[in-house]
Amino acid sequence: MGPMRLVVLAAALVAAGCAVTPLQDAADATVERLETRAGARPAWPPATEAAAEMPEISEPLTLAAALALAFERNPDIRRQYARLGIAHGDLQDAARIANPTLSLAWLNPEGGGRDKRTQGISASFADLLLLPARRRLSTAEFRHVELAVGSALVMLARQVETAWYGYVGSQQVEALRTAVADAARQEANLAKRFFEAGNITRLQLDRQTSVAARAEVDALRAQSDAAARRAQFANLLGLASAGNWRTVDRLSAPPESDLSTDTLAETALSRRLDLASVRAEVAVLEDALGVTRGWRLLGSVEAGYEWERETDGAKLSGPTLALELPIFNQGQGAVARAEARLLDARARAYALALVVENEVATAAHQVALAREVSERYRRDWLPAAASAVERQQERFNFMLVGAFDLVQAKREQYDAWQGYLESIRDYWIARSALRAATGGLLPGDTDTLPPAAGPADILPAPAIDEPPAQPHEHHGDQQP
Repeated sequence: MGPMRLVVLAAALVAAGCAVTPLQDAADATVERLETRAGARPAWPPATEAAAEMPEISEPLTLAAALALAFERNPDIRRQYARLGIAHGDLQDAARIANPTLSLAWLNPEGGGRDKRTQGISASFADLLLLPARRRLSTAEFRHVELAVGSALVMLARQVETAWYGYVGSQQVEALRTAVADAARQEANLAKRFFEAGNITRLQLDRQTSVAARAEVDALRAQSDAAARRAQFANLLGLASAGNWRTVDRLSAPPESDLSTDTLAETALSRRLDLASVRAEVAVLEDALGVTRGWRLLGSVEAGYEWERETDGAKLSGPTLALELPIFNQGQGAVARAEARLLDARARAYALALVVENEVATAAHQVALAREVSERYRRDWLPAAASAVERQQERFNFMLVGAFDLVQAKREQYDAWQGYLESIRDYWIARSALRAATGGLLPGDTDTLPPAAGPADILPAPAIDEPPAQPHEHHGDQQP
């Protein structure tokens, strides 16, 4: 019994020394990574289902508030933390030796006599030998999962950010188009009065009616787009789209200076958590291949202790050893599988590095392009459209053009304003994609930027409040 006790004691001491990484430490590291890359800090432990009641949201949701709410309520947050908990459970199992096996036998001799009793206990000696390597590999695998969870949470933050920009921008377009539709409806009613007063032709009335109908359709499309974006945004936040909550009413204007993108690709290669996760997987598989090659001849080895009582009353005891002989299977298949898994992981790491570099380049180009489009609207298109309306207003006042010509100029101005609002939205969405590509915040993300012009700054348009006399080019018989 003495040798067996030594074996059991040694195994217990080894197992006791195999402390596993606490789940809290892994969660804290994940939270810290997310805070530095997304600008928000999720709660740990994650919210339970009991906390799923709709919250009271009295203030407009800023981007920071939206991220904080998503990290508290989004179901995927709990799912990702669950992945971390499962990986931690696997780590705990891998860091401990297998339980010993107790064997009992009662044998009845033919013809009568005393029963033969045999007892034994055995443990996998190979499992004990491989424990340090298995513990090392399982810890590295846990770090790999930890990085993968962090990457998934960062991508969720980017989804929330993109949805927030999209929804706020769509609200601005909806407000603009709704106000334009209201103004066009009033102008169509005035045009009807003009026609009844004999001041415009049937053709001019039909044109104005057509303009009003188009404005109504544009407003309905804007409303539909805003409703769809609200539902998408609400899903990410774990809210009901019909809930009594709102966001801010306008986006910030793009920064005046261009974003420096010279070192973003290099930064992304060192900061992207998904790339770090794949590289960690490569390191795990390299270590696993070395272990597989070094121990490939080690099969099943069980050491134990057995004692028995013979039918004549004699007692026998002693150590036992069961050894698998590597004659036919020398671990060739295990080595081949380990080599193939390593080759696959290296290929995925290389492919992902290329994807990261291309994503950064593409996203940086999109940011620069979106900023240039927005600047062209602000610097060129909007002033030109405003000048055209001003000049048409003057000509209208001097009865040189008809009401339809003025309304047409205003409609073109509103189209320009819509394009400008959409260009601001597209800029911030493109910047969010660049943050996702680089794996974290960009230079200037913490700066406070002034809000861009909103629909309230554009509307309402000056109304045509009384029927003017017809301009000279339209004099003649009316067309009924």
